[in-house]
Amino acid sequence: MIKKTMTSIAALAFMTGIATAQMGTTDIAWTLDDFLTAVPDATPELFDEVDMNDDGVIDSFEYEAAVEAGLIDPVAGMESAPIDG
Repeated sequence: MIKKTMTSIAALAFMTGIATAQMGTTDIAWTLDDFLTAVPDATPELFDEVDMNDDGVIDSFEYEAAVEAGLIDPVAGMESAPIDG
């Protein structure tokens, strides 16, 4: 039982690493305040537009999609990899 559990944990950790690598080089979770600080000319309305799943947080996927769509300029230090798909 323990061996099976450890194997499952190892597989999950491996898959999490793959998913993270596919996200690109950014790893963010911005609230509205974080977003307004990182993107000085942003508005709450722009935050709502970028936050595609309406969870109140801009994640790496949403950030990268917003940059690719031209909604926001890349933030210094948050260089993103192209989104595949």
